[in-house]
Amino acid sequence: MGIKTFWYLTQADGDYPWTPGGLYPVDGQRQIELAKTIDDGGFDGALVATWPNDPFISATWAAAHTKKMKFLVAIYANMTPARLLAEKALTFDAFSGGRLMINSVNGRENILTKYDMNVEHDRRYELGEQYWDEFRRIYAEGTESNFPNTPLRIDPPGGDHAVPLWGTGDSPAGLQNSGKVLDAYLVMLRENAFVQDKFTAARESAAAAGREFTDFGGLSGVIVRRDRSEAIDRFRSLFEKTGIDRIREVLDNAVRRRTGGQQTLETFTARDAQRQGWVDSINAGKLPEPEDLYLGDGLYAGITAWSPLDIFATGSSAVYYVGEPDEITGHVRTLRDTTGLTTLILAGWPLIDEAKNVAEFLIPRFREL
Repeated sequence: MGIKTFWYLTQADGDYPWTPGGLYPVDGQRQIELAKTIDDGGFDGALVATWPNDPFISATWAAAHTKKMKFLVAIYANMTPARLLAEKALTFDAFSGGRLMINSVNGRENILTKYDMNVEHDRRYELGEQYWDEFRRIYAEGTESNFPNTPLRIDPPGGDHAVPLWGTGDSPAGLQNSGKVLDAYLVMLRENAFVQDKFTAARESAAAAGREFTDFGGLSGVIVRRDRSEAIDRFRSLFEKTGIDRIREVLDNAVRRRTGGQQTLETFTARDAQRQGWVDSINAGKLPEPEDLYLGDGLYAGITAWSPLDIFATGSSAVYYVGEPDEITGHVRTLRDTTGLTTLILAGWPLIDEAKNVAEFLIPRFREL
């Protein structure tokens, strides 16, 4: 079975969007161009994430200009009434031909409190289970007009069509919720052994609920070039263009935030020798070299739009496949054979440029796996 390939559909775009001056301004026309690139490039779909934009509106905007790609839209459970979300989903699917998928997000306190959702961690999962049960029931029933003079209905396309529900969960409550609720389980990529452990725990949770997952996916960055040295040079530029001062500032702020101000980057001790080496280099005013950042299994620790260099070893997925096409394909084949992974959600910047590279060099190879 080949690997399904999704891309990242977001306004967090630019040559180096995590740097001052490296982020493109919000531009709806560029979003359309990105969506068309994904659609024409043979991607199975795109993840539409929770940035300052509304992901459902972003997906709707892009769907009107595409034909085949699916939209994995990030939705916070309970933030929108289940009936209203079901009505949105039915409308989206009716207009797009059933191209909606949902990435269930349970969220973090610092985000949810903005919306007055003050619910403790485990309780959010309990409420999420009820929420998605209600959503699925209403979606399956369809929706009808509030004006009885006109008997208009919107039903799921294909009669019994259902919106696939993707997501993740690491904690005991999150894993239990995943097994009961999700159709597909996601991780932020790390080494193969890490992914295997996560997928095994998820399978066990689903089995305990008398269910099975349809898909297992992983999120990663990617830099693919015809020549390996060119890919490595581009990867190195992520750090060089960001600059040592910016990297040190961001990581110092991250350490202070995680430790409640008790530590700084200079006093921080990483969990392993490799990451401590990165910290020592940065504190000394030196950028780590690509070979220092190699984690194994084809993955390099990098910088992404959603995460800085992962000195904490917490699975932030600021990782990249870096190399030439056959090299990366070989690593993905091993990952699939080892873990049962079926889907990759990839990103690289600028998003349009890197999507074209993936479409040319990787998607045909992934399909043949």
